[in-house]
Amino acid sequence: MKKLASLVPLAGLFLSLSILATETGMRGMDMSRPPALRPAEGASVKIVSPKKGQLLQGDEIPLEFKLIKGNRGNHVHAYIDGELMGMFTSETGTLTGIPPGKHTLELRVVAGDHTTELNASDKVDFVVK
Repeated sequence: MKKLASLVPLAGLFLSLSILATETGMRGMDMSRPPALRPAEGASVKIVSPKKGQLLQGDEIPLEFKLIKGNRGNHVHAYIDGELMGMFTSETGTLTGIPPGKHTLELRVVAGDHTTELNASDKVDFVVK
């Protein structure tokens, strides 16, 4: 009976969340899409390397970028062709496992919570041979 009594508050919480989701229009939202970018608040990032159109050999892509953290920025997330491939707290690093072909690298400034992406990004296309 004690176990059942401890589950009742949880059931109420789930019911409340379900009602909230319905009332706020969140039910049926596509959670696979990332949330909207938050204001940059002074943050910015500029990719130094690879250069636009650069031809690289092998599956390791050396990165260099300039990061201005602003009020909320903490690090960057690195996306290759829209897929999150890594995160970097310093202004250099290496992405590994990149297959041959044309790719787009995007760096996005992210807050310290590791989920809040700011409206501060840079993109470059490059080719792996």
